[in-house]
Amino acid sequence: MQNKTRLASLVCGVLLSAGVHASDVKQGGTLNVPIITTGFVENFNPYTSKDVFHGTMFEPLMVFNNMTGETNFRLAESATYSDDLKVITLKLRDGLAWSDGESLDASDVVFSFVLTQKFPAFDLKGIWSGGNLQSVEATDPRTVVFTLANPDSTFMWNLEKYHIVPEHKWADVENLTTFTNPNPVGSGPMTTVKFLKSQQMELCRNPHYYLEGRPYLDCVSFRSYNDNSQIQPALMKGEVDWGSNFIADIESTFVERDKENNHFWYPANDAIHLYLNTKKAPFDDVRVRQALSMALDRDLIVDIAAYGYPTANFNAGGIGELYETNINKDITKKFRHLTEFNPDQAKALLDEAGLKDLDGDGYREKPDGSKLSFNIEVVNGWTDWIQVVQMVTEFYDEIGIESEVKTVDWAVYDKNLKESNYDVAINWSMVATNPIIAYQEYFSASRVGKGWHAGHGVNDPKIDALIDSFGKTGSPEEQKAILDQLQTFTAEQLPFIPLFSNPTWFQYSTKKVEGWPTKENPYVQPVWYDGGKRVIILNNLHLK
Repeated sequence: MQNKTRLASLVCGVLLSAGVHASDVKQGGTLNVPIITTGFVENFNPYTSKDVFHGTMFEPLMVFNNMTGETNFRLAESATYSDDLKVITLKLRDGLAWSDGESLDASDVVFSFVLTQKFPAFDLKGIWSGGNLQSVEATDPRTVVFTLANPDSTFMWNLEKYHIVPEHKWADVENLTTFTNPNPVGSGPMTTVKFLKSQQMELCRNPHYYLEGRPYLDCVSFRSYNDNSQIQPALMKGEVDWGSNFIADIESTFVERDKENNHFWYPANDAIHLYLNTKKAPFDDVRVRQALSMALDRDLIVDIAAYGYPTANFNAGGIGELYETNINKDITKKFRHLTEFNPDQAKALLDEAGLKDLDGDGYREKPDGSKLSFNIEVVNGWTDWIQVVQMVTEFYDEIGIESEVKTVDWAVYDKNLKESNYDVAINWSMVATNPIIAYQEYFSASRVGKGWHAGHGVNDPKIDALIDSFGKTGSPEEQKAILDQLQTFTAEQLPFIPLFSNPTWFQYSTKKVEGWPTKENPYVQPVWYDGGKRVIILNNLHLK
């Protein structure tokens, strides 16, 4: 018992920052959370399910808390680099156990990373396909050593995204890509499947969780909704406690109904772009990409389609408000004309590119006379982004370009972006400890076919080398110079069109549950769809 208390005290800052001590709060209760999905199925494999299990059923090794700038160690007690930045030594906490009572040790961690080499679809951050990771070894029951071929001070940032799974349950499975993980065993705060129905799933307390007295709550109930429009009335009725989706006119539709308990906090989040597939004409012409950017009135899109919650992004360099301190304002100013609303210049660029109205119907054709028309993909049910894309098509209509909103299911969207099977798609950018990770996702050859952001077709070995050089230096000045070069390259090539910096959608009710992060107590960015942030919040929530 004393050992568990000591472990609880070691959790880095964030669990204490909420100002709550275990002895001061009630144990018990159920948190209700909405999930946009067509329904739940009996698949508890965190790699093949729409991930609600990272940070609930499976505890991360660590969390890089971009809100505080701290590293919040979880299963890991520490992680350190060698002087040459080629070896990472990770030390696990003492006395860790799986939810079935079996010991969780370094062999489980090694197994979990090695399986992502054997099954590349699970290599979420490309640590193996990138070629730098040479080996993962356990040197004792609590120590894991990652050996790299080349120095990389950014490599550790990848580790929090991988799922640590129990070797004793997974080792004998032949094909993990089809494994549904029945009777799941995990390490997170909520591992017991109380029940699962098509429209509702409930996970309850891990009896062997490594933190004394945590979680305070007994269960988390996931409720299925088709889209944002269904979540809004659910919030209003008190059916759910935590919303992480766009809600129209939040002040009047939610807050005004119960000012004492209904709240929201929208800190800065990722940059939202229109990704252009430059492997297809006419997007292979940078003049066309520039014209499509200049045709958009970002302020109007934010005000009308997004109810004014995001911040219009006029930075063509690839990053938004979340990384404000890293944005080079001189570079933004130099390329500002590419993001300013200028339909006349957009038309002139399209004319110059040979896209003209040849048959007099008001729409432009390609130089060979064939019809110019394209789709802009968005996920079905993402009502705010559907509205945004609808406005985008209207602006394009005004410069003689025919485009349409194409709504698709999540699985199709995920596949199409990874395989570059799209014309234009609206998508976010990577939220990470440092914007270099966002640029890795945009441009690194190792991410092509793996992530959503690298399928645009603009790749350059020199840019790969520039990105890789970031991790080979510890000099802030040199790292800033690298980020500046990447901002310039992005603005010159414009493989994606910046729209706005998204807010972090976060609505919450204090009617039953307290301990939420707030503007006054910003102990973590309040993102449900990030397992690391999710587990920190779940460890702080408690009955009122």
